[in-house]
Amino acid sequence: MRRNLLIIMILLIILSSFSLSQVKTIKIWAMGEEAKNLNIMAEKFTKETGIKVDVQPLPWTAAFSKILTGVAGRQVPDLAMMGTTWMAPFSAMGAFEDLGSYIAKSKVVKPENFFAGSWETVVYNNKVYGVPWYVDVRVLYYRTDMLKEVGYNKAPDTWDELYDAIKKLSQKYGVGKTGIGLSPTEAANFMPFVWQNGGDIIDKNKNILVKNPEFIEALEFYSRFFKENLVAKGGANVFVDFESGLLPMFFSGPWMVSMIKEQVPKITGKWTVSIMPKKKTRTSFVGGSNWVIFKDSKNKKEAWSFIEFMTRSENQLEWYKILRSLPALREVWNRPELSNDPITRVFREQLDDAKSTPIVPEWDKIETALGRRVEEVCLGNRDVKEGVELLYKDLQKILRK
Repeated sequence: MRRNLLIIMILLIILSSFSLSQVKTIKIWAMGEEAKNLNIMAEKFTKETGIKVDVQPLPWTAAFSKILTGVAGRQVPDLAMMGTTWMAPFSAMGAFEDLGSYIAKSKVVKPENFFAGSWETVVYNNKVYGVPWYVDVRVLYYRTDMLKEVGYNKAPDTWDELYDAIKKLSQKYGVGKTGIGLSPTEAANFMPFVWQNGGDIIDKNKNILVKNPEFIEALEFYSRFFKENLVAKGGANVFVDFESGLLPMFFSGPWMVSMIKEQVPKITGKWTVSIMPKKKTRTSFVGGSNWVIFKDSKNKKEAWSFIEFMTRSENQLEWYKILRSLPALREVWNRPELSNDPITRVFREQLDDAKSTPIVPEWDKIETALGRRVEEVCLGNRDVKEGVELLYKDLQKILRK
């Protein structure tokens, strides 16, 4: 009897050990506030699937080099959140798993369920290397009270109105005492003007387009604000400048909404957001973050199940409630939590006309060259023609054209 009992106990211990050894743990690299809050969703995923999740936070400033080192040394987690502009360089290295076969079998992840501009960021050389997690898109923030003072009861609707509104504000308050927020070096700030005019910097075949009239006209318009002293010259605190009126208009993403409410509550009711002013289109910049599975992941099946879990509409909505990150899944925007909010509805409208900067591995170098030449033109160090010629030569070297 005792012998039988001992055998049973030994078998139970063996079965228990075997069971524990079968518990999978997927490792995730994440950055910023997402990393701080991801455990909320991870715990829910573990409860549902039994798969454990180990989230390792990375600082944004070190994340790119950390991922690069990990890929080179084949010391990577199973999956990671990936900034949209980082997709191409790592895809070109062969760092990510091709998700085509996973998506073909999935009932959750379908390309048509996402915003077109966002889905473009996960495609490289006609292969899908990621799944959109959340999106951000730039819109116009503006002081409603100040614009009313110069005859605008709503946001400027066109390029001409944008220029006219800031010109009138400058005349009313004094040159240099108020101005639009524009960056001479930030591609996400400048490129929407090129897209709105029907242009681009390169095409899908990497043909250089900066000598086209659409690009040149956009640069002429953009630089005009700088040359006529219509750009805000405030300090480092955009919230203080927005409150004081030094910065009555600027372009930014959804994260600014809650930050403005928290940091400058005195102007509540005196500001709002609008879709981009129109030239030929109202195209804006779309960014955000994607999920990727690394080629060297040892738990690809489990990593994919986590991506599907995070893509389900109820979990996209829950993540929105946690961090106010805009859902990548279109259907979630029909939920009252989003559709009943007038400011959130503006971001939804803008997402229908938004695109990413080119998904090419050379983008980092292209962006640096673009920022340098646009800045030279905006600050008056070169005229538009010379700036464009130099940019064209820069891009020829980068793209080896």
